[in-house]
Amino acid sequence: MSLMTSASNLKQFSLLGETNWQRVTSDSHIPFHGAYYSYFLLPFIVLFNYRVLLISLIFVLLNLITALVFFVITLKLFTRSFAALSLFFFLTSDIMIHHSLFPWIVNPVPLLAIFSISFVYKLHNQRKNLWSPFWLGTLSGLGFGMQNLYLPFAVLLFIFVLLISKRKLESGLSFLIGILIGSLPTIVFDFRHDFYHLRTFWQYFLDVLAGNVSGSATYYNFLYLYPFMFLALSFLSLKFSKIYKPFILFIPLIFIFFTFNSPKFNLQSSVGMPSGITLASLESASAIIAADKPPTKYNVITLWDFDTRAHTLRYLLTYYHGLLPESLEEYKSIDALYAFAPESYNIYSPQVYELSSFSPYKVGILPSNIPGYKLYKLTK
Repeated sequence: MSLMTSASNLKQFSLLGETNWQRVTSDSHIPFHGAYYSYFLLPFIVLFNYRVLLISLIFVLLNLITALVFFVITLKLFTRSFAALSLFFFLTSDIMIHHSLFPWIVNPVPLLAIFSISFVYKLHNQRKNLWSPFWLGTLSGLGFGMQNLYLPFAVLLFIFVLLISKRKLESGLSFLIGILIGSLPTIVFDFRHDFYHLRTFWQYFLDVLAGNVSGSATYYNFLYLYPFMFLALSFLSLKFSKIYKPFILFIPLIFIFFTFNSPKFNLQSSVGMPSGITLASLESASAIIAADKPPTKYNVITLWDFDTRAHTLRYLLTYYHGLLPESLEEYKSIDALYAFAPESYNIYSPQVYELSSFSPYKVGILPSNIPGYKLYKLTK
């Protein structure tokens, strides 16, 4: 979804980022993420000719750059031992490793939080400085655009600026100007479209108060807090070392144990995907569909998780093979439906909307070499 949203700017420039499917208001309005992340991806999509693996490697580099920045900042603020421990916890975290392996809009937020630590430190030392509040506001705008639950952190930063600055009014305005810069595409869109986001987020806030919310919070909604957890673990490790020096290894060893036993970390196979499904298998399935020369009006479906509308295959077919499927909602008026499913799935008994809306259909099986899965061609 990240890559498709970004690549769509090549055909029609947009002030909107990814659709936030998990945050739907009671009146069925869906907010969009900020567009800056899509703009960030765009040059790499063009440079690497849409190839997913090469684009994904950018996030390995982003993770390493974030770790380096984290080390430099903690070295400036604390001792060398503290900085080394913080770097260790960052680099061996199953969460940080996991989020370095694929493109996703939440992945840059730890870096934003780390830069915020630096500007908080600068403002603490130079309380008349107006640039630090500006950059804190800009980072907050970017963070909110990537992850809506970055908002509490942004509010805390704003309160800190007002409390610590010796030029409170100017600093507050500087912070708010930074917010505007960090959210500029969304703000321009709102001025042109009757304040869509403002009204949608306000309605969502009312829905939260009323208990009528869609979507639940999970760890990645607060990914920006992980650097602070690493700082806390470093602090505790050094405290233990004052009791007995070898005790400094106690927390790092426990941390490593949990990383190697985490479902998000695996040295032998991919994680976060059904068994047997990898980028290679998805590329293989898309190549088989392309070789079948689908009709103009066709669509795709995958049947192993919630993403039945097959965003993965859509991207590959559109940008690897130049074959554009019908829209996400169009499964009735099509001539063929390609279904990628586990062998155990009963394709003759439709269990999801995409199949039932196309039913009744004839079932054909395309030859593939993906163990445990079948690629079906459904026709009328």
